[in-house]
Amino acid sequence: MAKSETAELSLATTPQTLDVQAFDLTNNNLPDLESAHEMPLDFMSDYWTPENIGESKRVFFVKIDKSLVRDINDAEVVHELPCAFFLERTPKGEVRQIRNGSKRLVGALEVAYEQAMIQRGTPLLITYLGKKSNKTNSFKSDNWSIKPLVINV
Repeated sequence: MAKSETAELSLATTPQTLDVQAFDLTNNNLPDLESAHEMPLDFMSDYWTPENIGESKRVFFVKIDKSLVRDINDAEVVHELPCAFFLERTPKGEVRQIRNGSKRLVGALEVAYEQAMIQRGTPLLITYLGKKSNKTNSFKSDNWSIKPLVINV
């Protein structure tokens, strides 16, 4: 096996954990947080709604999961929307989580995940291609391009 193949294999099989500290809250001697440094990672998840055809994002795939959203017509009603979750690096160098619930995007990523074409941590280029007419009804759906990215490490 060539050296580059070995590196790619180890990248794909390395367990992916986030090294976030946790402390025993029953201990009366908790550390002082005033001197703590924040990690460049925001756990908030922003909903990404592309505005222009050709808008794209370079992201790392995280998961497909449900996101709670309020009904458009009745704010008291909450729905579970299947969403694709990603991590992206901001221009300031921070990492933030974004999500999108487009049925076509989520469906394509579910298939790619189930067929082991992508996994948690896979780098992707996702491009919004505009609206596409549905064949089964008069509605239009978002159209996407999803391409894996290769990173030279």
